[in-house]
Amino acid sequence: MIHQQAFGAASLGRVRRWLVVGNLMLAAILCIAAWMSLHNAREGDEDTARLTAENLATSMSGEVAAELSVIDNALATVAERYGKTRQSADRATVLAEMVDEQQTLLKHVSAVRVTDASGDVLIPKALAGRVFHFGDRSYFERARSRDATVVSEPLRSRVTGAWIIVVARRLINADGGFDGIVLTELTSEHFSQLFAGMELGRSGAISMRTSDSFVLVSRHSASEPQSAKGVGLAIVSQALRDSIARDPARGWYVTPTALDQVERVTAYRRVPGYPFTVYAGLSTSEYLAAWYRQALELWLLVAVMIALVGAISALLYRGQQREYLGRMAADRLTREQELMLENDLVGMVRLRERVIQWDNRAMANLLGYASAELRGMSMRELYLDEATFDHIGRAGYGALRAGERFRTQVQMRRKDGSPLWVDLSGMLVSEDESLWMLVDVDALKRSEETAQSLALRDALTGLPNRRLFEEKLADAQQQALRSQRGVAVCYLDLDGFKPVNDTHGHDAGDVVLKEVALRLQQSLRGNDVVARLGGDEFAILLSASDDAGSTRTVLQRCLAEIERPIRVNEHHTEHPTEPQAVRVSASIGVVLAQGTCDIGAVMRGADAAMYAAKRAGKARIHFGPTVSGEAAAALLPRAAMRVDTARHVA
Repeated sequence: MIHQQAFGAASLGRVRRWLVVGNLMLAAILCIAAWMSLHNAREGDEDTARLTAENLATSMSGEVAAELSVIDNALATVAERYGKTRQSADRATVLAEMVDEQQTLLKHVSAVRVTDASGDVLIPKALAGRVFHFGDRSYFERARSRDATVVSEPLRSRVTGAWIIVVARRLINADGGFDGIVLTELTSEHFSQLFAGMELGRSGAISMRTSDSFVLVSRHSASEPQSAKGVGLAIVSQALRDSIARDPARGWYVTPTALDQVERVTAYRRVPGYPFTVYAGLSTSEYLAAWYRQALELWLLVAVMIALVGAISALLYRGQQREYLGRMAADRLTREQELMLENDLVGMVRLRERVIQWDNRAMANLLGYASAELRGMSMRELYLDEATFDHIGRAGYGALRAGERFRTQVQMRRKDGSPLWVDLSGMLVSEDESLWMLVDVDALKRSEETAQSLALRDALTGLPNRRLFEEKLADAQQQALRSQRGVAVCYLDLDGFKPVNDTHGHDAGDVVLKEVALRLQQSLRGNDVVARLGGDEFAILLSASDDAGSTRTVLQRCLAEIERPIRVNEHHTEHPTEPQAVRVSASIGVVLAQGTCDIGAVMRGADAAMYAAKRAGKARIHFGPTVSGEAAAALLPRAAMRVDTARHVA
C-alpha cells in the first residue's frame, strides 16, 4: 500500500508539472500570436492616418502658399507701376485704377486698401463715413522699413471687426519718397472655408498658425464647423511645441488637441515662403475604432481559451487520486490541448529537417490544402522562390540555434499558386525539429499598398499628385542631364471652370476635371507626365524638351483638346437624349529647365508664368525665363515680369 501511494504521488507530481508547463506554453503562444496580430494591425492603421494627415497638410500648405504668392505678385506689380509714375495727379489716378484691377483679380481677399505716408486710408477714401488710421499697426512700420511684402499676425479689422491677416507693401514714388502702403486683407473665415473642402471624417480638424508664436489664424473642425474658438490666441499642446522644436518645417505627433481635447494624429507643414504652418489632424478614435473592436474580440477569445485550459487542467489535477486516474487525466489533457492547437486563428507546423511532420487546421486552411495534405511536404514548395527558402534557412535557423527569436514577414504560395503575406515566427523543439507559427497579414499588406497609392495619386482623376509629380520631375532632370537635354514644366489652370460648377453643380465639375485629365493624357507622349495639383490646376512635364517651339506645339494641341465641348449631366438630366455640353479653356505657364535645377524654384516659376498668362487675358500660353542650375534662385522675380501675348489658335 505504501508503495502504491508513493507511486501515485510521483505520478501525480509528474502530471502536475506537465500540466503547468503545457498550459504556460499554450498561453504564451496564444498571447504572442494575438499581440503580434494586433500590433501589426495597429501600426498599419496609424500609418494610414499619418500618411493621410501628411497629405492633407502638404496640400493645404501648398494652397495657402499659392494664394499668398498671388497677392505678393499683385502688390509688387502695384508698387512697381506706382514708382514709375512721375506726376502726383497721375499717381493718384493710376493707383485707383490698379486697386480696382487687383480687387477684381484677387477674388480671395476681402479688401484692397491704400494708405498715405501717415497711415490714413486713402483708397477707398471713406468707409461708412469714417477715415481709418493704420499707422500704429506693426505691419505698417515693417512695410515702411523694407522693400518687400510683409504679412501680419492675426488681428481684428478696424473696418469690419472680423479676424484677418494683412499682406502689405510700401509705395515709393518716382523721387524715392515714401508715400504709404498698399495692403490686402484675408479673413480667417476665408481660410476656414478653404479647409472645409477637405475630407476630415467626423472629428478631424485643419488649422493654420503663425510659425514662431503659434497664434491661431484660422481653424476648421468637422465636429464644430462654425466655431472660431481660439483665433488670435496661442493655445497649443506641449506635444506640438516639442515636435516643432525638433523640426519646424514638417512633422507629426499624436496628442489631444488643446482647444477641444480630441485626440488626433496631427501632421504639420510650413507654408513655403511665409510665416505660417498648417496643421491637419485626424481623430484616432475613428481610425482605430475597428482595431479596438478586433482587440477586444481577440483578447476575449484568448482569455476564454486560457481560462478553459486552466479550468480543465485544475479539474484533471484534483481528480488524480490514483495512478490509473492520473494516466486517464493525462490522456484527456493531451486530447484537450490538441483541440486547442486546432484553432482557426494561428497556423502551426512542426518540421523535421524542413519537412512537415504535423500541421493544424488553421495552417491547412491558410494555404488552401486539405487536412493532412501538407504532411511529408518540403517547405521549399510553400515559398515563392529559392532565395526566400535559402534566407529562412540561413537567418531563421541561425537565430534559433543561437537562442534568439526569429520573426519575419514573407510571401508564401497557396495551393492554387497565388501569393499570401504571412507573419512567420518559430522556435526549436529539438536539434532537428522546430515549431513555426503563421498569421495571415495579407489584408494588412494590401491596405499598406493602397495607402501608399492614395498618398501619391489624385483620388478623382487618378493622376499623380504634387508629391509624385515632383519625384518624376527629379527623375526626368537626371535623365535629361545624361542626354544633355532639358525639360519643360507647365502649370495649367482652367478658365471658365467656376461657372460650370455654379451652373451645373459639382458633379458636372468633376466630369469636366476627369475629361480634361483624360484628354491631356491622350495628347501627350508616353514619357510625359500630367498631374493634378488641386482644384482646377494641373501640371505637365515634357521630358527631353528644351525647345520652345516644339513645346508650344504640344501645348497648343492640349489647349485645342481642352476647348472641345464636354458633355455633362448625361446621367442626371430628365432628358437623357439631350445631354448638356460646356466649354472651358486654360491658361498655361511654361518654364524650360536645363540641368539639375531646384525643383521648388522651377515649379514656382511655372506657377508665376501661369498667373502671367491669366493677367494677359487667359486662354493662352506664357513662357517664363529658361532656368539652369545656376539661375534657379533668381527665377521668381523674372518669371513674374515676362508676359507672352501669343494666343492659342484652335
